[in-house]
Amino acid sequence: MTTRIALVLVLSPLLHSVAQQPPRPNTADTLSYQSKAIVVTGTRAETPIERAPVRVELISGEQSRGTAISTVGELLREQAGVILAPGSIRSGVQLMGLGPDYTLILVDGQPLTGRVGGVIDLQRVSVGNVERIEIVRGPLSSLYGGDALAGVVNIITRRADDGYQGRALARYLYHGATETQAEQHYGGESVELSVFGALRRTNSFEVVADTERFAYPTIDDGTLSGRIRWALDPKLRATLTGRVFGSTTRGALLQAQAGQITTVDGTLTTLDRSASTGLEWLSPIGRWSLQLYGTAYREGYTFAADGTNSDSFERRTARAYLQFDRFVGNSNRAMGGVEFLYDDAGGTRYPDRPLYRTMAAFAQWEGNPTENLSYALSLRSDWTSAFGVPRSLLLGGLPVLPRLSLRYVVTPHVALNATIGEGFKAPDMRQLYIRFSPAGVGYQLIGARTLGLDLKPEQSLSMMAGATFQYDTLSIGGVNVQGVLLDAMVFVNRVRDMIEYYTYQQSPLVFTYRNIASVRTYGALFTATAQLDVGVHRLGIRASYQWLAAEDERVVDAIDRGTAGYLITSTG
Repeated sequence: MTTRIALVLVLSPLLHSVAQQPPRPNTADTLSYQSKAIVVTGTRAETPIERAPVRVELISGEQSRGTAISTVGELLREQAGVILAPGSIRSGVQLMGLGPDYTLILVDGQPLTGRVGGVIDLQRVSVGNVERIEIVRGPLSSLYGGDALAGVVNIITRRADDGYQGRALARYLYHGATETQAEQHYGGESVELSVFGALRRTNSFEVVADTERFAYPTIDDGTLSGRIRWALDPKLRATLTGRVFGSTTRGALLQAQAGQITTVDGTLTTLDRSASTGLEWLSPIGRWSLQLYGTAYREGYTFAADGTNSDSFERRTARAYLQFDRFVGNSNRAMGGVEFLYDDAGGTRYPDRPLYRTMAAFAQWEGNPTENLSYALSLRSDWTSAFGVPRSLLLGGLPVLPRLSLRYVVTPHVALNATIGEGFKAPDMRQLYIRFSPAGVGYQLIGARTLGLDLKPEQSLSMMAGATFQYDTLSIGGVNVQGVLLDAMVFVNRVRDMIEYYTYQQSPLVFTYRNIASVRTYGALFTATAQLDVGVHRLGIRASYQWLAAEDERVVDAIDRGTAGYLITSTG
């Protein structure tokens, strides 16, 4: 068991001169009100959360203030129904009973790169400039493509308010991260500027449990990010963003490949760079959004003391998309777009430098036929250079994947929601092309296509239903309870042609990947939150329960036939 002791020093009112100006007076043309949260992930467009047809969960970045939480991974670990796959150097998000490689991770709407073993490590994303995190469960392949089979996590960073704002933080944790952060914003009539930087160090330590000892490595990392938004005229706005992350990890490293877990002493260096630029034009017929985005990610491992035993992985992506949306009448919105993605890999794990191209078109219709009912119907068609076009199970083999979401407000405090949709996941670089031979372990992991084998995309059919009970203030036994939220959700997924590793050859030992018939995951999630005023303090209370189950349909069918326990040579 480890003990964490935190000492936090925060300097908030740096360069806050403009914020001290008197408030602007209301005029006859000024409407003063306090709106609820606006979400963007579920529909790829701004929607008030109380009217959003797609179920979106919000996590405020303020939850980490004054705590020992320093990364997005640590913040998500505290959330109901979100499981983080643990590891000494990386941890990934699991949703809906599926692994980390089925969840798409976005930062300000752009994909975060650097999956290793299917995992995006969220320990490398600081919470220092996070405004909120939006989570959408269930397949969103109808809007975001093949990485969103289990859901989407969108990390949204803070934007500048009017005037200058600044913040600095220093934090020390015993058996945790020592961190410094600095943040500066400027907001004007036509220009917004934001800069954020963070340096962090976690010293090595060891956890003793019974007779076993678990070593944790030393980690040094740094983040620098910036954003510029400017209005070229009242109807044309441009955005430029950039982010650099670098880290060095020294000590005991866990390796997990093809089900084999080993611990080795070594050094891991990571460099992640990304940049994007965009234009948004409010034309007479609707809004046009153009985005260009590029990333370059590199990992390098050195295991031997003399540095001769090394391994490396490189990944580059380029993405371009054009999106159009417009309101149709007072209660409908139409949206459509096209997208192009280029992806390649290199390093010792990908000596042939394979590349991957994807082209897609998507469309969505949102409607509010009554004050209480809202819905969103979305469709997407993808073409990939690896396997072609996925086809719908629901629509008789058409080359589009659909999703329908409904929300019905029963009373001002009670709402019902339901979703049915299809998702897909294309075979990734690792499953198709990897050549990985860890020294001293005695096995190789080789991609299926490298061995001349073929893989099909994984496809899913998902159904979800839930109910939400929400009260701003509720009197319970004479005590006023604030922000009461009760939420219940049930879901079922059926994934066809799921990809798994298997033993391809015994001598020498070689692992590769194949499609298996079908699996089912299903479960339920119950969440309750509330706040109590205790004197001058406010106490937050949160409780949750999640039940998950999974079945391999091959095994279930074998049990039904009475053949369980026998190997079927043709299927493995």
